[in-house]
Amino acid sequence: MQLYRRETSAIGLDIGSSMIKAAKMTLRGKRYYLENYALEPLEEGTIQSGEIKNPSSLAQSALKAVRKCDPHIKEVAIALPNSAILSDVLTMDLRTEKDIHEAVMVEAQQISPFDMADVELDYAILSRDEVAKKMKVLIVLAKNDIILSYIDFLSEAGLKPTVFDVDLFALNNIFHMNYDIEKYHSGILLNIGSENTGAAFYQNGIYHSSRDISVAGMHFIRELKNIPDMNSDRCNSVVQGKVSADVNLESVTHALNSSSKVLANAVDVALSYFQSSDVMEKLDVILLSGGYAWVPGLINILEMSTGAEVLVMDPFINIQYNEKLMGNNDPKKIGTILAVAMGLATGKN
Repeated sequence: MQLYRRETSAIGLDIGSSMIKAAKMTLRGKRYYLENYALEPLEEGTIQSGEIKNPSSLAQSALKAVRKCDPHIKEVAIALPNSAILSDVLTMDLRTEKDIHEAVMVEAQQISPFDMADVELDYAILSRDEVAKKMKVLIVLAKNDIILSYIDFLSEAGLKPTVFDVDLFALNNIFHMNYDIEKYHSGILLNIGSENTGAAFYQNGIYHSSRDISVAGMHFIRELKNIPDMNSDRCNSVVQGKVSADVNLESVTHALNSSSKVLANAVDVALSYFQSSDVMEKLDVILLSGGYAWVPGLINILEMSTGAEVLVMDPFINIQYNEKLMGNNDPKKIGTILAVAMGLATGKN
């Protein structure tokens, strides 16, 4: 989905509840390169449930992130919060390009809980079946007031949006650029943030639907904080897989496994919706991304719960970067955090 778009967008800006992730991408020939990136923390309460509460603070943090990537670039591709988006995949009669827009408008009016005057509409044709005379169309509605709030804070920062997108669609870009669709026919892309987990389902390599899962990173943090002597720094280290020798390993393992099972149960509920809405022989893969993708033990519990192969998404299978750019950071963990921002910067929806 691209509500506003130019031919290229060099920097993708992924705004979470606690951090802004920025990625500068360059296309050389047919291959993308990560030229630079920035991770800029946000003041607590700047964004709540996708709503901007402190636009001035957000503007300052966004500008810092973009300047760290490239001080000369003012144009960015940005993702709107899931709470501001309504998306659906519809099966429609096959139509000519001339007639599609009107047909989509009619369908959108039927599914939208909003007044159509209050939303921006976009759509994409996912597939055409010439034999059955049917086509699958992704319809996306975005609330105008949310779009304007993002335009306003970017304007305050001196930045200009070239693309408004959706984080899970951006993640789908990275998936298609790095993974074999023939091997992974159906799957779930899980973006595990602090307050929310986004789940994008695809079938035969084609986007199917998405769901919001309320269980996310802060659930793990809260469980860990119940352990004596576990402060915020230790909790954050543990969820990144760094467990120091002076922590109670048994208590930490119990807390992480308990939280992982809660998330796995929530994924199972979302998966049952997916399976009931389409014919699917089996789930091939679950790809994890976001700041909490590396929680110890999470992969094993998800595999046992779903029966699917579970992997942490690696954007650098086909996207290159300079080794010096990473410094002492683990490229795989940085790539997982940057996946949405990188997907935004590629602009291939």
